Amino acid sequence: MEGFSYLSVMVSMVLGLGLSQLFGGIGNLVQVRRRVKLYWLHSLWVLLLIVLHLHLWWSFWNIRGVVVWTYATFVYVLIGPAALVIASHIIIPELLEGRIVVERHFFDTSPLFFGILTAGAAWFMFLEPIMGVRSFFVPIRFLQASGVVAFGCCAASKNRRVHAVAIVVIVVALMTGITLARFSLGQSDFR
Repeated sequence: MEGFSYLSVMVSMVLGLGLSQLFGGIGNLVQVRRRVKLYWLHSLWVLLLIVLHLHLWWSFWNIRGVVVWTYATFVYVLIGPAALVIASHIIIPELLEGRIVVERHFFDTSPLFFGILTAGAAWFMFLEPIMGVRSFFVPIRFLQASGVVAFGCCAASKNRRVHAVAIVVIVVALMTGITLARFSLGQSDFR
């Protein structure tokens, strides 16, 4: 078994934990829906986190050509999936007794949630260069940088308009990146 195949199992397991957290949280909120006051931005971020998990797993294919794996590079590769799992845990409110106001939970946890996503997005920008797959100085980094900035703005602000604009920026950057650079497995021509 080659190194990539062996190590990708752990990445898949970690990302699977994050997806389980999100799907389980959605299911729990549906079960107690009479006590839950949903918030549209929170719902969109939960859906976007699902897409981010899938995108990260899909993008992991780009480092399949790495021949020499060290413990340090493996740990570095796990940082991004771990950040998504932690963010997934933070975004889902606890099901406490009484009314659950998701909007309050969203803005109470937003500095930590978006701080973790900012760090994860910055990690993603450096993944390919650190793994020796391709240079840091390629056009797709502008899309990735827009994500880092948008996440960072959300971490620093509780302004609803900032959060609404940021989710649009993230969705546009992500969909553009998926469409131009990663639509087919192994395709990464948008350099």
